[in-house]
Amino acid sequence: MFSIVEMVVVLVAAALMTTVAIKEDAAKRRAQVMTAEGQNEAVINSALSDWVTNNYAALIAGGPVAVVANPPTLNDLFTQGNLKQPHAPGPFWGGSYVISMSVGPATCSASNGDCHVTYVMYPSKPLTRGGVPDIVGASQIAQAGGNAFGYSKTQNAGTITGLNGAWTATNPLGNVPAAILATNGPTSDGNSVYIRRDGALTWTGDQNVNHVSLHNVHDLDAEGTVSAANVGATGAVAASGAVAAGTTVTAGTTVTAGTTIGMGSVGWPRTACPAVNAMAGASDGSGLMLSCQKLSGVLQWMPVGGQKLWYGYTSILSGAGTYVPNPECPAGGTPGIVVSGQSMYTDPTATINYPTSGTGPWTVYITDGSGAIIDGRAVASTFCSY
Repeated sequence: MFSIVEMVVVLVAAALMTTVAIKEDAAKRRAQVMTAEGQNEAVINSALSDWVTNNYAALIAGGPVAVVANPPTLNDLFTQGNLKQPHAPGPFWGGSYVISMSVGPATCSASNGDCHVTYVMYPSKPLTRGGVPDIVGASQIAQAGGNAFGYSKTQNAGTITGLNGAWTATNPLGNVPAAILATNGPTSDGNSVYIRRDGALTWTGDQNVNHVSLHNVHDLDAEGTVSAANVGATGAVAASGAVAAGTTVTAGTTVTAGTTIGMGSVGWPRTACPAVNAMAGASDGSGLMLSCQKLSGVLQWMPVGGQKLWYGYTSILSGAGTYVPNPECPAGGTPGIVVSGQSMYTDPTATINYPTSGTGPWTVYITDGSGAIIDGRAVASTFCSY
């Protein structure tokens, strides 16, 4: 049998153990609450990072900004899809979540693509317990939030210190312990080594797309050379300067030039050509235009005007001999002459002749059947034959 004294000792010991267990359970529950708060603030911080990424172009449009005028609220983060559910506007101990951001450095510009967005998110009141700053609870919240979180300690309370002293920041609440603050890192400041879909960042180096395709490109501007194995356009192709092709240029309909179209001086009459209706200039640089024609089943370069190109007309005013100059025949053409009578007088032989001397220039006569020179008029037409 236990004595009364022994029973009292047992009861006191049991009471002490119960008290300790209650305190430990309360501490455990409070730690769970702190962890949940830290995780909640981490979700908000991640959503804020997404918001900066989505709104980066608008944020940096004006260059550096010391304090962004209208940072997002938690409701903005929810309505814009960064937060998937509505969140309470502040922590469980009271106050609200404050968001502040800036754009820098002071020398950055949107055109250079070197602006960064810096933001902080923090409860407007420090964490307290029984009216006393709760440093332990603040550290538990920061640890649950992650490396982006820090808190102020009793010593040097005006400074927020990140986990393991990784970073420091000015305490936005002043010289107050147990203030909690989250900030963004270099991967969540909008500026990125990756190509932004909204076009807010200029590229800083040459791009190699590794032989894959770019589809649905609207406009493509280039200061230098655009090289391609094939270029297809369903609309117009315009160039303010020269357009050069190493081989064939083909048009399904009409090719129109506002001024001139130049042909290569590559053809020569009676030599082979590539295709019917092809055009070229004579290779002697004379400017004679040639077209590819099928003659007796053979494709040959020939003058556009045909096998005879008429050049000059000379009036023959008497039969005594008139000088007719020869044409300058380009591309190896042979000069020729045709004389057509207009009026004449003849003897009873009733024969009219138009003899010529020379191979160009010529002297043209008008004679009768006996070879005697007679009066008359004629026209001498000169040409080049190919």
